[in-house]
Amino acid sequence: MISLLSRLRPIAATVCRQNNKSLSLSSVQKTSTRNAGTALYRRHDPSEPKGWHYFGEALSAFFWFWILYHSYYEFDHLVPHDTYPDPSKFTNEELGIPADDE
Repeated sequence: MISLLSRLRPIAATVCRQNNKSLSLSSVQKTSTRNAGTALYRRHDPSEPKGWHYFGEALSAFFWFWILYHSYYEFDHLVPHDTYPDPSKFTNEELGIPADDE
C-alpha cells in the first residue's frame, strides 16, 4: 500500500500544485479507502464479542487440562505397561534364523 502511494505521490503533487495546496504522504494515507474486508494484520478484530474470546480461552484451558490430566494419571494409554522381552533369550528358531550346517 505504501509503495502504491509513493508511486502516486508525484501525480498528486502535480494536481495539488495546480490548486496551490501542499501534500504530505500522511494526508494521502488518511484519505485512502481500503476495501479489504475485515482481515487485519497484527491487530485485534474489534468486532469480535468478548464472550466468544472468553469461551475460546475456557475451551482451550479445558482441553489442555484433559490432555495433561490423562497423560499423568493414565500413562499406560501412552506407554505399554508390559515389560519388553529380553532379546538375548530368543532362540535362532524363534527369530527365523536357519541352523548352521557345517
